Amino acid sequence: MLRFKPEVRIGLFDERAGLVLHYASIWSLRAGIDVEVNSANDSTHGATSLHTWDLAWDLDTVGDVPSDLKPLARFLAGHLPPGYDVVLESDHVHVEFDMRRKVAV
Repeated sequence: MLRFKPEVRIGLFDERAGLVLHYASIWSLRAGIDVEVNSANDSTHGATSLHTWDLAWDLDTVGDVPSDLKPLARFLAGHLPPGYDVVLESDHVHVEFDMRRKVAV
């Protein structure tokens, strides 16, 4: 199941965001662990962040279990098409759509 923190804001919901959330929900159902969207287009990121263009999303698992993040990141990196970067941060999985960069894990 997908959950959203109350402060999450999405300016433009298109197929790029939909694909990230689609695969996050598939992982959630398979793993039996709820995924929480921590950030999309919100004011906590700088002006150069892809968050401000609705091209980046921060995901976590409900309960903030660090050991759940690596399998989530691997799944997303393995299923999202080229153009998506999946970065395992210390406390969340950052996913962004940026055709200028190589795919990162």
